[in-house]
Amino acid sequence: MDKHNSETWKINVVIKAASILKYFTGKKPQWTLTQLVQETKMPKSTLSNMLKTLEYCDILEKDESNQFYRLGMEILEMSYGARMGLPIIEYAMHFLDEIQQKTGEIVYFTVPRHGKVLYLDASYPANKNVLYSITGKTLNMHCTGVGKAMLSKLSEHEIKQIIDYHGMERFTPTTITNFEDLMKEIKQIRECGYAIDRSEEAHGVKCVAVPIVNGDRVLGAISISGSIISIKDEMILDYAQMLISVANILAQKPEMFPNCPMLPKIE
Repeated sequence: MDKHNSETWKINVVIKAASILKYFTGKKPQWTLTQLVQETKMPKSTLSNMLKTLEYCDILEKDESNQFYRLGMEILEMSYGARMGLPIIEYAMHFLDEIQQKTGEIVYFTVPRHGKVLYLDASYPANKNVLYSITGKTLNMHCTGVGKAMLSKLSEHEIKQIIDYHGMERFTPTTITNFEDLMKEIKQIRECGYAIDRSEEAHGVKCVAVPIVNGDRVLGAISISGSIISIKDEMILDYAQMLISVANILAQKPEMFPNCPMLPKIE
């Protein structure tokens, strides 16, 4: 049997350590040992030693005042290295900045990752009060313009795989939470070439998005995001055309994009 296919190369302790780090998210950035034991079902002594080791490597840090662990500064250095390893970001931002200046709205640059939307970067208007960098944030596909744009390039079977794995959580009253309704929306996106987010993930937000595709490979998606007041319906077609023009340019550089799997990773 092929060694790679048999997966004898896997080192389980590394897999366990990586799985622990994935619990530290934007929604829950801090955990105590007790909380992680309850969540992971790992033996307390094993998990404690693993956390201490990750702390020793500066990958985690511990607040002694409340016993909470959080991601360490080493992760920030590594994330910077990861960003510098993606030449498509620097290449794309020139075009996204031009769209931003023409529209006065936020322009997002995203890629797919295991059935979710991963935000690589964004071009912000000078008058926007941005509290944090969007880089590294993930959102569901069914409730975002960029996500639906990417879904429109998949088969119904692939879309169902993603929805079955991640679900269709409701974030706002306009979130699509029914698979049949989602497929109707996907059909409309395929016909017109762009997707619209009508406050489906965040209240008061409206987005226009298009996919970036090279052959059969969905590379990512870009969007113009504003408010339901600033992005009027009569602007949508013009905005979509701006995005399509840039998406076509970016699609010619597939070698610059990260090799991000579209479908969920089934363990």
